[in-house]
Amino acid sequence: MSKVATKEQSVQAERPKRVKLTAEESLKRLEAFPERKDEIIAAVRKSKGRSLSS
Repeated sequence: MSKVATKEQSVQAERPKRVKLTAEESLKRLEAFPERKDEIIAAVRKSKGRSLSS
């Protein structure tokens, strides 16, 4: 069997502009991290095509 080159279609996702956080907002996010940690880990586990080398 011969390998056939496939054309990949690039998909451009629109990201929201980065918002500059104040010191107070940064502190709130830092303190709320333990609550969000499980959601972040679940999102990474669900994502596909992220082969991370150990």
